[in-house]
Amino acid sequence: MKHTVSTEYAGPAKGAALVEFKILGKTRLRIDGNDFDLGPARQRGVLTMLLYYFPRPVQVDTMAQVLWPASVANDVRKSLQPIISKLRAVLRESQSGGSILKEGNAYRLLLPEIVRIDFHQFHKLATEGRAAAARGDHRVAKSLLREALSLWSGRPLQELEGMWAERLRDQMETYDRLPALHMLLDSQLHLGEHAEVMAVAGRLTEDQIPEEATASLYLRALDGLGKYSTALDFYGRFCQNLFDHVGSEPGPVLRTLYQSILRKQSGTGTSTAPPQLAPPRQLPLPAKNFAGRQDLLAKLDALHDATGGERGHVVALHGMPGVGKSRLAAHWANLRADRFPDGHLHLELRGFSPGTPMTPDDALAILLRSLGADRIPATGDERRVELHRLMANRRMLVLLDDAQSSNQVRPILAATPSCFTIVTSRTRPWGLPVRDNVDVILVPPLSHDESILLLRNEIGDQRADEDPAALRDFASRLDGLPLGLRIIAQHVAHRPETPVADLVNEFKEQEGLGILGSVDDSDDENATLPVAFSWSYRALSPETARLFRLLGLHPTAEFSTAAASALLGEHDAATNRHLRTLTKVNLLQYGTSRRFRLHDLLHGYAVDLVRHEESPQSQKSALTRLLDWYLNWTSAAARSLNPHRSPVPPLVGMSVSPEPDLHDEHDGLAWFTRERMNLVMTVPHAVRHTLHEHAWRLSANMHEAFDRLGYYDDLLLSHRAALKSARVLGHAEAHGGTLSNLGMTHFRLRQYQQATQYMMESLDIVRRLGLRELEVICIHNLASILLEQGETSGAIARYRQALELTRKLGDRGIEASTLDQLGTAYHRLGNDDIALEYYFKALHIREEIGHRRGQGTTLTELGRLLFERGEHIEALKRLSLAVDINQSTGDRPRTIEALVAIAEINFDFGEFEEAVAHAQQAASLSSDIGARDQQARALHVLGHALLKLELLEDAERCWSEAYKIFQSSSTTPEADVVHNHLTALRAQLAIPNSRIATDGTPERPAAESTKHNH
Repeated sequence: MKHTVSTEYAGPAKGAALVEFKILGKTRLRIDGNDFDLGPARQRGVLTMLLYYFPRPVQVDTMAQVLWPASVANDVRKSLQPIISKLRAVLRESQSGGSILKEGNAYRLLLPEIVRIDFHQFHKLATEGRAAAARGDHRVAKSLLREALSLWSGRPLQELEGMWAERLRDQMETYDRLPALHMLLDSQLHLGEHAEVMAVAGRLTEDQIPEEATASLYLRALDGLGKYSTALDFYGRFCQNLFDHVGSEPGPVLRTLYQSILRKQSGTGTSTAPPQLAPPRQLPLPAKNFAGRQDLLAKLDALHDATGGERGHVVALHGMPGVGKSRLAAHWANLRADRFPDGHLHLELRGFSPGTPMTPDDALAILLRSLGADRIPATGDERRVELHRLMANRRMLVLLDDAQSSNQVRPILAATPSCFTIVTSRTRPWGLPVRDNVDVILVPPLSHDESILLLRNEIGDQRADEDPAALRDFASRLDGLPLGLRIIAQHVAHRPETPVADLVNEFKEQEGLGILGSVDDSDDENATLPVAFSWSYRALSPETARLFRLLGLHPTAEFSTAAASALLGEHDAATNRHLRTLTKVNLLQYGTSRRFRLHDLLHGYAVDLVRHEESPQSQKSALTRLLDWYLNWTSAAARSLNPHRSPVPPLVGMSVSPEPDLHDEHDGLAWFTRERMNLVMTVPHAVRHTLHEHAWRLSANMHEAFDRLGYYDDLLLSHRAALKSARVLGHAEAHGGTLSNLGMTHFRLRQYQQATQYMMESLDIVRRLGLRELEVICIHNLASILLEQGETSGAIARYRQALELTRKLGDRGIEASTLDQLGTAYHRLGNDDIALEYYFKALHIREEIGHRRGQGTTLTELGRLLFERGEHIEALKRLSLAVDINQSTGDRPRTIEALVAIAEINFDFGEFEEAVAHAQQAASLSSDIGARDQQARALHVLGHALLKLELLEDAERCWSEAYKIFQSSSTTPEADVVHNHLTALRAQLAIPNSRIATDGTPERPAAESTKHNH
């Protein structure tokens, strides 16, 4: 039977069924009004998340957090793969035109445009309703918003439980449904439907914690019906309730409404128009070469549109120094200037600028003068009243730039309740959203694409096109900070004769801010990064400022509270206070639990500060404390992985922090994974600062964990740096051990020539020192190198030599490893009975001494051998146990081997969906650690299973990727096999059986690297 391969969905035919997905209540798929079965609860939960995030991909980790909160990551992947396969089948059977695409460690739902998802349809209708209201078409707005709200048919995301889901439901209620309902009621008030609004808003005020937007609607409805006494009574109760719940008073909008009703009640509600003054036009010049920020511009538009242009609103933009808050505000203000017919006011509050911050009273006086006031009252309260009188009912835009704190702007906001006001600040304005009903927006660094666009705008397309790769490199290194990007752009523009790549290299070679910290190329020192950063730095207390600059000694920009405490030499409680202060002023960002991150350029600024403001002795002491802390933790984590391991010699005189809280190897691996980048960079960092004793010990402690996790490139970097330290110290044992580790890492990467060279050098040193255990390891690993190069007889001789020595030493762990490798060697020779005997001996010893990682290795090899002998059931039993053990020990390379073999067995048993699940899991894990050959083998069997499921396009995609990988690794026979599969598929011909190669012989997996590492 031939299959037509198609890459496009043509859409439904004329008269096709109406397809609707619903998540605003129970998750449902309705086709022409009838429900389609979506399967069991967990399956519906996965679909719910894909629909909620549509069309964005959903990370597997996010699904795990929500649907499998108590499971480890690998168990989740095993459970998730069959669910995804079944959901794909549901989408096919329903003829919805949908599909699920795998993207790295995430899944994306694809749907034709005609298919509706109620939540996203709600957003579309609500947005159209707001737009209609903004242009004064309240009848259309009412119709659209009612239709939007009718889509809510129950508890949203009903299939999802837990804290994450509850938080999401709260957000949907707060930021989606309620704002749409408020807008609907607002449009109804404009249409004179006061009684209807009074009924709905009245119920809402009873059901909720006091909320000012709802209270305002209720008061307006009562006002429209002339129920002034009821309105004033309600306002009094509301104020008390609000104070009881959140400890604050109503904001300016509600207070102004109350005063208006109060005047009507007392018979003084006559209109008192302010004097007619020429509208002020004080907007700053539009930002030159403005780039990106479309999401933030749209958010400002939406916040303005939500008011209908008829009442005031305040937005606070905050972010780190140089991130572009003022430019964003100025750009939006110039774009939307025509929306404010009564004028624009702009005030620099000097919160973090040179000079003294402006007082609120002075700010009020300046604003009064800008409005042409005849006199300036003497007191701040009088000025506020006068400004309020002049601004009454005026639709104006007010920009308050560089605010120091909430208290600095609060008197201005109270005097300008009818204005749309934008406040910019480096400090996160905690008080404004709580007490003043202000929307707070964090202005993040630019995205990578926005950074490139800004550089292009500044230097021109011709210069940018000379070397696009160098331009991308610049954008990456500046981490999205607009001020830094503009400074770099000036260097590029002013040196047209210098290739951009050379300028990138010049930037790379300098620590700290480098050319970004120079004032030599600028006639305005205030336009440099150090000055921009210093305004925030100088505002810190001396103790907090010292911690900030000491962070320049940390090798990376991300760190834990404990690491910061080590640098400072203080307890975590004291350090935490300083860290919270730094986050408040946006010099630091929160990361995951008890972790923080500096922007890269702020880290560079801290590097410059610590060099100039801390003595060499102070720097050395702080860095030594930090490296002591890392060494203490790597030692403990390494012991948790392998208690039988010979310990790295301790560092005499090291300051030891409290014993790390690591219960088992899971904790140890989790810590190594969390601190991965810090550890990789710490070793060369220690070498640069001549702390050589720390350097080689840190690298040695990392080896076991990084080998399990497949971080081989990271190991190369750290071991090469450690080798320099060992040579500088003249420490022969450190020299020999590091050479051995370096050789083993090259072996993992199949770089056999370098592996042999380092291993021979190590063997020579350890023999001279009489280090017999290290000698056995070197001989064992040299044998493994020979084995992988096809010199099986030579390998067996070396293994036997190692076996004899290790039995004299009584090291049963190395003995088991050698027996395991002898089994692999005899398997290569085709002597499978002898191989099995060695495998079982190795397994027996490893079980006896409790070496679980070794058990996983041997079970993997044993299962693969039994599979090739046709003993599928026994093989599957061994391999399944191997996967469990390998996952529990974090041995990802061995986990992949076992998963690929299980996928092949599934295929031979005709269990194609299970084969897909295991092969996809293996391919994803291989991609994560860069195990390219294993990834290609997983994709190979995955293609065959997909073909059996009649997913031709997916099969073709898998084999294409596998073919590219095999080609790049020069695995010619396997590349040829996959190429022939592709040719047959593309020609719509029969596909060879996955177990038979093109020459008719059984396909055998290529040999893998040794299963043991020392």
